[in-house]
Amino acid sequence: MTFGELVEGLGAKLGVEIEDAGGAVAFEIDGENVVLHLADEDLVLVRADLGEIPPDRRDALAPAALEANFLYKGTGGATLAVNPVDTHLHLQKYNWLGRLDVDKALDMLSRFAETAVAWKRIASDAAAAAPEAPPQADFLYGGVIQV
Repeated sequence: MTFGELVEGLGAKLGVEIEDAGGAVAFEIDGENVVLHLADEDLVLVRADLGEIPPDRRDALAPAALEANFLYKGTGGATLAVNPVDTHLHLQKYNWLGRLDVDKALDMLSRFAETAVAWKRIASDAAAAAPEAPPQADFLYGGVIQV
């Protein structure tokens, strides 16, 4: 399946017209903007911008994000990173185009959006917390993380 065929199939499945803007398409899933890119001829990248992390809260959020990245236990197979240009927290995940069909892609996008929504909430809680009293947030896949 090509990226164009995947995009066309996603549009048909969702009942909307989706236009491939030069190897990238954007979706709104569960209120979260998710972008699907053709990263290479056989590799796709899905990403979401989770918003700016205030500089005084980055040190509180970084350990939680690193822990979540370890074996992907809190990211559903994605990776959290801070964009050095705008200091926004991003969630990103690669997948081989050859492993995807429309249903698998929809499932991946839906799960990715759930993860993005959860981390957006965690980041927002961390940004709103007083430095001397960091909040606890429910970890995406069980347990509690300190942010």
